[in-house]
Amino acid sequence: MNDTELLRRELRSAREELVRKRARQSDDLTAMECHLPLMPERDEAFLRLALMSVEDLETHIDRLERDLGDLEDGFDRPDESLD
Repeated sequence: MNDTELLRRELRSAREELVRKRARQSDDLTAMECHLPLMPERDEAFLRLALMSVEDLETHIDRLERDLGDLEDGFDRPDESLD
């Protein structure tokens, strides 16, 4: 799997998690943030997203969108230019 596909999968998972969190905002937030909710539809590779707050997810999604755009526009990774 290439970097672009991995970013797309993580972005999709982050957006789905954000929707779940927003739908449950009326629940007790402290209990929700302290425990990993078990839901079979989550992508196991990105379970850490379930532990993020709504604000953290929004920031993470913004970064993923930026990184995906950079990859699609052909920007090189910064560590590659040092070689």
